[in-house]
Amino acid sequence: MSLPKIVNKLKGEFFFTLFANVFSYLITFCGSIIYVRLLGKHDFGVYTFAFNIISLFLLLNGFGAASGVLQYVSRSKDQSERVAVLQFAFKVGIFFNLLIAIVIIAYALIFPLPIPAARPILLTMALFPVGRLYIDIFQAYLRASGQNRIQGYFLIINNSLLLLANIVGIMLFHLYGLIYFTYIAYVIMLIFSSWKFKLPAIIGFAKKDTSLINRKQFISYSFFTTLANAFSGLLFVLDIIIISYIVKEPQLIASYRVATIIPFAINFIPNIAVNYFYPEFAKNAHDPAKIRQLSRYIFLRMFAFSASTSFFLILLAKPLILLIFGKSYQDSILPFQIISFGYWIIASFRTINGNILAAMGKARLSFYLTGFILVVNIIVTYLMVKYYSINGAAIAVVFMYAFSSFIGYIALKLVLRNLEPTRG
Repeated sequence: MSLPKIVNKLKGEFFFTLFANVFSYLITFCGSIIYVRLLGKHDFGVYTFAFNIISLFLLLNGFGAASGVLQYVSRSKDQSERVAVLQFAFKVGIFFNLLIAIVIIAYALIFPLPIPAARPILLTMALFPVGRLYIDIFQAYLRASGQNRIQGYFLIINNSLLLLANIVGIMLFHLYGLIYFTYIAYVIMLIFSSWKFKLPAIIGFAKKDTSLINRKQFISYSFFTTLANAFSGLLFVLDIIIISYIVKEPQLIASYRVATIIPFAINFIPNIAVNYFYPEFAKNAHDPAKIRQLSRYIFLRMFAFSASTSFFLILLAKPLILLIFGKSYQDSILPFQIISFGYWIIASFRTINGNILAAMGKARLSFYLTGFILVVNIIVTYLMVKYYSINGAAIAVVFMYAFSSFIGYIALKLVLRNLEPTRG
């Protein structure tokens, strides 16, 4: 199928999916602003540190179960095979996330924390990975099986419910209410969305035909994909953790987190574009010409969009920060401008190249590349934070965006070249 036919086939549902994702991320973004306002700078800083520790572990969410579902459901031949993949992924994922919860508890109890007030908060949040798994797996399943409208409704309803529950929790019980009502929201999501969308049972008690799924291949792909994604995702959480251990001031952590909220939040836009076309990349993994066509189609549009977005964010940084978050966050303006410039780089280059490599099944290659990038990231971020505080952290983020984009571009170019038929 040619590129125009693929685009026309997907275009009808794409704009609904785009709307659903934009609306959903807008809800999440509004939640971040509300939490900043309701919790106060000190408590928000404490929560930010604890949540970033949870986010650090969530980079290994479900041992890559959601990534495995997206890849193998996209390639499944029939519904029986899709359900078999889904059920196996959930069993692997829930077991692994329970182990993550135990590790989080051990970390909170044994290791010294730079912000002691975060210890009980971290213990209370330890089961967040278990609650999150259901949402991630079913989003991947719905996307991979082509149920884009249902996936959009699923996203909107779940995020709206989570935001509403969190606001009620904060108003009733302050910081602990935010955590307790998150758990309540997870349970309601599971019950309601399973009934509303008639999703397949995630636990299969009947004996399944094991020939429907190559378990070893699934686990191998998920393992390397989740490690590659984890290393990549560290760009979004490592800076705050390093700031916490070097600076040890909740107020400064809160200021840096505010600087990242908008630039990090709008990263969903290139992800929508690439993830929407992910099944097409996966199906055409051995066709370099089609991969180049699709990637060029996405790149040209994201380049224009991200460049204009970065320009306006930098230009309007001061009024945005002061109006949305308040005068106490004036020290967030400069790091906000720096990271906003980096958005142009990550949206145009890094996100697209990395996701295409994953869709082509190059999980092991992505793992090695991101492992190398991670080492450079840690060194650069540590030095920049040590000498330039939160402004240095922002500069380190932009540097790593550029560095990882360059590495990803070279890797994708070499992979596609190797797929070209040899000419005798």
